[in-house]
Amino acid sequence: MKNKIREAFLDIIFCGGGCILYSAAIRVFAEDNGIAQGGVTGVAMLINYLFEEIPIGMASLILNLPLFVLAWKKIGGKFIAKSFLINVFLSVSIDALSFLPSYTGDKMLSSIFCGVLSGGAMALIFVRGLSSGGTDILAKLIQLKKPHFSMGRLILFADFLVVISAGIVYRNAESAMYSLVLIFVSSYVIDKILFGLTDSRTLMIITDEYQKISLGIMSEMGRGVSIINVEGAYTGKSKRMLMCAVKRNEVSKIAKMIPEFDENAFTIVLPSSEIIGEGFNKK
Repeated sequence: MKNKIREAFLDIIFCGGGCILYSAAIRVFAEDNGIAQGGVTGVAMLINYLFEEIPIGMASLILNLPLFVLAWKKIGGKFIAKSFLINVFLSVSIDALSFLPSYTGDKMLSSIFCGVLSGGAMALIFVRGLSSGGTDILAKLIQLKKPHFSMGRLILFADFLVVISAGIVYRNAESAMYSLVLIFVSSYVIDKILFGLTDSRTLMIITDEYQKISLGIMSEMGRGVSIINVEGAYTGKSKRMLMCAVKRNEVSKIAKMIPEFDENAFTIVLPSSEIIGEGFNKK
């Protein structure tokens, strides 16, 4: 029961904070600079530009409603229900923060800052395993009919259409270019926050002294090691490769240990987006 309450509280904090931050980014850096966000929010911004009496948040909610109704019928579940609530709060936040002052200086700076803030905002929602709706839901619905389609490509295609539309609606090619910069920066920030800030590494060690090195890693570092049979393409010789998942601060200790057993060992250190299992469980 305590865990459920804790998870619900974290959902509210992360998703609520993400919605407010996203809304502020739109109001301060994008709206008055003729720079459209990606996805449904971007379409809502274009509608607001053409019909000022329709607020961005309201337009976004109206556009999302059919998607959520269809998704509930086809998919259902807590994910869709929570995503709908997040979308409602996001739409309300966008309209409620209309009082925020707009930055109308350098448009490139506006694109970059809006991308950083909106990307960070979406990452707060995604890190909880949830979504704000829009193209995410649309892509899921398309995948039900066309499972071989890449969800990432579907979202990218939708964003591309928004970029083209921005250039047409704002009657300015630069608006499309700045919108593209915004979307790129936002996607980059999301990826970095979700996958690029990990402190985990994977070691790949090719060595003749695999037994000594693996025992050293297990005894001194307390990390598990897998032994894999490999063969040199040039020499044709069979060797052993050790694979080991470690924390970033443990890499240097193991790197110093390896030459003590085999000076000719070949070691590759790879960043790992996420490692799940004993010794790596999130606190």
